[in-house]
Amino acid sequence: MNESARQSVVLIIEEDSHDNSQCSPLVKALGATCYRVSSLEDAESVLKLNTPDVVIVDYSLPDGSGIDLIGLIRQNPEHRNTPIILLTGEIHPNELERAVMMGIYAFLARPFSPEEFSKLVSAAITEESHRVRNDE
Repeated sequence: MNESARQSVVLIIEEDSHDNSQCSPLVKALGATCYRVSSLEDAESVLKLNTPDVVIVDYSLPDGSGIDLIGLIRQNPEHRNTPIILLTGEIHPNELERAVMMGIYAFLARPFSPEEFSKLVSAAITEESHRVRNDE
């Protein structure tokens, strides 16, 4: 398969199953494959087997924080430059600063509209595809 024809892959780690199920169709509408998990542990399992083009992570997870997961993602050379979008309803400014220092692509505060979400994810997919082409 031609690399430029490869479908983008988005991993969503979202504790709230309602939000998770709302985001997934929006990602699919962008023409991307979507993996959905609800915990840090499940995200680690998916990341061992897949290299997503974009990761969307909830700040609050049942088994840790999204910030912890961002740190784990950034430790892996395969995922070091992957765009990460952090979702949250509330975050302490120090935690947001820490996430920015870890290289998140963007921060999206709840509540957000489907249009905001789609626009941000689309931009992250586009940026990642340009980065990959430039690395080849």
